[in-house]
Amino acid sequence: MKTGRYVLYASGAAAVLALALIATFGLRERNEVAATPTPISPTAATASPDATPASGRYASAGLGYSIELPPPWHRSSCSGVDTQQTPVRAGEEFVSVSAHDETGSDIGVAYPTLRVFGEANPQGLTPRQWAEQGRTVGASAGERIEDVIYADRPAARKVLNLGGTPLDTYFVANGGRMYVVSPVSRVPPDGPTQLTMARMIDSFRFLTDAEVAAARAALPTPLPPRTPEQVADGVAAALTAKNADGLAEFLSACVTTAGEQAGASFVSREKYVDDLRAAFAAGLVVTVQPRPLDGDRASGNLTAASTWRETITRDRKLMLRRGENDRWECWGTIERF
Repeated sequence: MKTGRYVLYASGAAAVLALALIATFGLRERNEVAATPTPISPTAATASPDATPASGRYASAGLGYSIELPPPWHRSSCSGVDTQQTPVRAGEEFVSVSAHDETGSDIGVAYPTLRVFGEANPQGLTPRQWAEQGRTVGASAGERIEDVIYADRPAARKVLNLGGTPLDTYFVANGGRMYVVSPVSRVPPDGPTQLTMARMIDSFRFLTDAEVAAARAALPTPLPPRTPEQVADGVAAALTAKNADGLAEFLSACVTTAGEQAGASFVSREKYVDDLRAAFAAGLVVTVQPRPLDGDRASGNLTAASTWRETITRDRKLMLRRGENDRWECWGTIERF
């Protein structure tokens, strides 16, 4: 199987959670394609909705594709946890760092990622048309678009020459959607990482209807509803008691820290809790005013006031949002400077 070179220089793509923060609060986020991948059975698809290193292959029940994930690559925790009721996502991201070490800012992440988008294509654009219009991933100077076969379908490949080494993004249509497989890195990965990512990209394929059904049946049921008041009260109690572990159950999978009219960063829930535990030991004191909750409940976004006292005192709003099955969570803080 003949695989081209994938060196993934920075495209400056913003981290998903930081972009969501910016949108919500108004802040300022290879030679030809290889032969057909080896088919997987419905049993294999059901074994890997969350892509553990043991399974080696991830099957997306929502977007209807599968991709090989050599250890330690896995679906990013910041992509969210799918259940049997989760609406189809716009995309998913795969990383090689541990869930604990997932971190980034509104200018992106420091480690290589592989992103798969699946956007509605009501106009029936061809892959080349989609790529030429700069949809999903923007156009850049010096790029070229080639017609190729990818995932057993006519496709387009966008190649950006940087330092003589191409960065390739693939566009392929299926089931009324345009799929974009896009490798990204702010610095050139080492050779083994490039080869691993090339293998992953080459392994992309679409699931059969039976495989999609099996993958969706393997997903967990959603957690029960939870009100924003319950979240605000739980967060207030945990922070007041300096109970970092008690806070974890109310946090989103990735937690954002931001400033109004400033930048934003995110870390995994595990790292946020670890950092908070250390801050409490160093003298941090947090008080929360769980009422009133500010914002428009119907929009799914509310805030609660809090004060963080270390060497200096900072006023921060706790950001609450409504998740799947009307289950609210705290997804970070925003600070006025």
